[in-house]
Amino acid sequence: MAQEESPSVTLAESTIEVDAGETSTVTAEYQFDVESAGTGDEALSSIGGTMWKLSDREVGDITATIDGESVDPTVSEESGHHDVSVPVEGVSDGDTVTVTLEYDVSGPTGELQTPLWVPEYSTPGQANVVDITATLPEGTTLSDDSFPTAETVDGNTVEFDLLHVPGFVKMGYGQTAAGGLTTDTLYSLVGVVLIVGFIVGGLAIDRKTA
Repeated sequence: MAQEESPSVTLAESTIEVDAGETSTVTAEYQFDVESAGTGDEALSSIGGTMWKLSDREVGDITATIDGESVDPTVSEESGHHDVSVPVEGVSDGDTVTVTLEYDVSGPTGELQTPLWVPEYSTPGQANVVDITATLPEGTTLSDDSFPTAETVDGNTVEFDLLHVPGFVKMGYGQTAAGGLTTDTLYSLVGVVLIVGFIVGGLAIDRKTA
């Protein structure tokens, strides 16, 4: 009796778009290269992955497509994460399978923090094949460090270029003021100027009275 073989699958590339707000929308596309679809009971019948549970964030309305066709994802709640798998069928050696997930993440405004679906099959890890674009609310921009580290920031658009899919993206954002500064940064600068002014003024008075 021939031994059954497990699938050999690689995440070739991924494009993830996050539209931030009180309810953020994530649209994530994953392209898998199937070197071998496996055999027998081990043949590729689903692609699974994990999605972290994050404090003060609620994930809902998860939908999925396989190569553009709607499918019903299976979602099971575990300690600290959700297992999310999508069914596939009729996959042969050498095929490419495109999985697209879309879901909402609700939580406090002012900080984008959303989990991402990390599939069981990883990238080769030899090139940056994971592109993530976060679009912050109109009139805001990045106001704090981000995870992962942002590749580029252009107004309310923040982009990442990565080797692997991270478990989540996180960043603070705030209203932009004149010159592209956030209001928090502007207030901080004004505070520093006032403090320096008081110090310089005090030194000047001391010299006059000396």
